[in-house]
Amino acid sequence: MLMKKLRIKLLISLIAFALILVAVISYVNRQILVTNIETQEASNRTLIENHILADMQTVDNAHFYFDKNISDQMEKELRALATYYKQNPKIDTWNLQQMKNQHGMDIYILDQTNTVIYTTFPKDLGLNFSLCCKNFSALLDERRESGQLYTDGIDISTTTGEYRKFSYLATPDKKYLLELGLKLDEVPVFQTFNFGKTAAYLVEKYNDLLDVRTISAGGVFFSDTESARITVKNQTKKFQDHFKAALQTMKPAEYQQILDDGYIETYRFLPYEAETVRGASTKRVVYVKYGNRTELNALANNTKQFWYVLMIALVTALIMLVVINRLFSKTIHLATYDPLTNVYNRATYISKMDKLLKKRKANTPGLLLIDLDNFKQVNDRFGHAEGDRILIETAKILKDVVRTEGFVVRFGGDEFAIVLYDTNNEHMVQVASAILEKIRRLKNVENHKWSVISVSMGGVICEKSNESELSLFERADKALYQSKKAGKDQYSSYHEVASTEEKYNQST
Repeated sequence: MLMKKLRIKLLISLIAFALILVAVISYVNRQILVTNIETQEASNRTLIENHILADMQTVDNAHFYFDKNISDQMEKELRALATYYKQNPKIDTWNLQQMKNQHGMDIYILDQTNTVIYTTFPKDLGLNFSLCCKNFSALLDERRESGQLYTDGIDISTTTGEYRKFSYLATPDKKYLLELGLKLDEVPVFQTFNFGKTAAYLVEKYNDLLDVRTISAGGVFFSDTESARITVKNQTKKFQDHFKAALQTMKPAEYQQILDDGYIETYRFLPYEAETVRGASTKRVVYVKYGNRTELNALANNTKQFWYVLMIALVTALIMLVVINRLFSKTIHLATYDPLTNVYNRATYISKMDKLLKKRKANTPGLLLIDLDNFKQVNDRFGHAEGDRILIETAKILKDVVRTEGFVVRFGGDEFAIVLYDTNNEHMVQVASAILEKIRRLKNVENHKWSVISVSMGGVICEKSNESELSLFERADKALYQSKKAGKDQYSSYHEVASTEEKYNQST
């Protein structure tokens, strides 16, 4: 039982050590992993955002230097329209489609409320900038009042979000604002220098880069298609606030949204200002959306590695237990048991007895000391080998009598003891009588070996809750001495010895 408990404790200790070791290593490894991922993410984001802003500047500069012919053509056509207006101010009679066919650019005529009242681009007909885009509407008022010609850089359609270039010139009476618009994806320079291509390339290259979009100062998303118009106003309140903050402070703004299973989306707003003033398109905001899927995948793999390493550690702990058990089982056995008789030794007896006395509840432990009478004569007459056999057989008899009611101990030489977990005087007598009977039977059968042997026993019951092992042993030893004194081959109870001494003291 002791060996079994020791093995269990050793197993628990090895498993605990393995768990602690694996947990510490995994924790440190996970922290290093997270730090490396965060460092890599920060590095990637810096590269991505520098790439984005540099490429946008390159595109702007390319358009600035290479679209002079387009700007000149727009100026020429606008001034022609202004001249035509002097000749025919009744714009409702103008054939705008025929005019567009001559130069390929869409024509817009805006009234003093900045509403598109005539156009060759049907989707913008009726668009009122004073309602949808107040800042831009104010800019249009300034341009109308100045009477000068304005040519913007890369801009977008307010209704579709597609890339366009616009020019503006007020009529001489400043009653209307004439506007020309050109779809840029049909222009060779835009096909070569297209920020949308850069955005698509970056999204494909970096796993955690989910989206890159350009937003005009008016809050409209740039788009290569005419299918839908997306504005900042269609987004969440938090999105709108961070867009405005980036545009007003010209500093990056950022917020995060935590979704299911630890997935986090990061929204970055990068303010951009062209090197050359390009009208309403001078300032923009680049919206960049990141995810953390790479980090989650890495952490998931790290968790799998943890369980894999843990299984290896547990298997190793079991193997170590087997190895340690084989290496030390004999040593542990010798430290616990008497090597000759295979019953508990004195050290084990003291340990178990102390625990039994400390943990006792309603049980009444008992101690039976056993001494083989005349054992020295066996060694002298038959030899020490026969003496050892008698000791071994005696231990077997004691264990057979006790069974599971207690345990057997050899103190040394021919001295044995039996500890009973819960007993009384009658039960002690029964145990002692069974031992005497078995030993006497051996004397009658094997006279050559047991002829001189008898057994003296002394028993005591622990009746006090605070009695120590030493006190119990001393009382049992007095009972054993009484058996020796009375002629050996018998059992004496300390209860009877104490009663006899008490009567003797009273008579004297």
